[in-house]
Amino acid sequence: MLFLDFSVDEYKDRLARIHGLMEAGNFEGLVLTEPTNLTYCTGYRSYLTNSRSRPFFSVIQYGEEPILVLPNLEVGSGRKTSWVSDVRGWGQGQYAEAPDSLTLVKQVVEDASLQNSRLGIEMDNGQRVGLTIGQWQGLQEGLPGVAWADCAALMWTARMIKSATEIEYLRGAARAADAGFMAAYGAGRAGATERELVRAMGMAMLGTGADNIASMIVSSGSERYDMINPYATDRKLQRGEQVIFDFGCWYRGYRSDITRWFYVAEVSEDQRRFNEAALSIFFDTMEAVKPGNTAADVDDAAFQSIKRRGYERYMLHRTGHALGLDVHERPSLAPADDTVLQPGMVLAVEPGIYDFSIGAWRMEDNVLVTRDDAESLNNAPREILVTAS
Repeated sequence: MLFLDFSVDEYKDRLARIHGLMEAGNFEGLVLTEPTNLTYCTGYRSYLTNSRSRPFFSVIQYGEEPILVLPNLEVGSGRKTSWVSDVRGWGQGQYAEAPDSLTLVKQVVEDASLQNSRLGIEMDNGQRVGLTIGQWQGLQEGLPGVAWADCAALMWTARMIKSATEIEYLRGAARAADAGFMAAYGAGRAGATERELVRAMGMAMLGTGADNIASMIVSSGSERYDMINPYATDRKLQRGEQVIFDFGCWYRGYRSDITRWFYVAEVSEDQRRFNEAALSIFFDTMEAVKPGNTAADVDDAAFQSIKRRGYERYMLHRTGHALGLDVHERPSLAPADDTVLQPGMVLAVEPGIYDFSIGAWRMEDNVLVTRDDAESLNNAPREILVTAS
């Protein structure tokens, strides 16, 4: 019995797209090491891919199906969560065809007559070789005839346009995140701790179908407003404070990443002014999210809106990023990215303004580029929310 997240036909469509990109980029093969690239190509995913000592590979010869090279204790999972027929293990005991990963990858490459070929591996552009430096050196020494080249851009291009099923999973992740925020808001009151809020948030996300919690970042109070990605603490909320959450979960392997906030018992006029400006900036930015515009156009729309309202000195970062199996995918909603937006792309749109003396305002939605414009996948409230006490 297979436990696939997608149909075999969809995996084959992905592979055909990758083969086309390999041909255009003059790659005779790929040696993929990023866990999400392996998942995208083969379906295989496991908690063990978090390991920093045991490498995982998918070798793709042009025109052929992928081969999975896994630690031997992962072969059972590989054969049942992947659509590919060739899953090989390394290590000690049953399923092991070689004593170590590099020996087995070398064997796979040589069996495919790729030992003197131009092979792609992830090196840059938001992806990395999934090996230690020593392992990477050993792979190069074991295959001295291979011309290694970066294939990260190729893989981002393959993954950029989401299928209908991928979009369904991204909707599920966004829906669970919305429920998480409403649970945190429901637990919000003066005297509650940050940890109490994220506990409620996590339980709600899992209860709404999330596979796992990805992030539950929370900042409350003036001493923490400038902490953009902190863990929760036992700090107790006080009246008049803003509580900011940047959070998300995995649903069938796909990520959500949204930002919301509320105020404890009361909101000051200065906080209200920033709040209203942040919402206007967000909606101005959303108007630029449509097919034909570039990622840089979206970033510029945010910048121009911020500048027009006189908040330029309160900027801190780019306007967002794509979203999928990874939380930060390509394109980047930043000045230098000229990627043209296309229907099926999913973006995390997050323009922000910050006055750390009173709060931080970064409205973030997960957004699907449609045929004509864009659709937010989130329904969590955007209006000012104030707790009862």
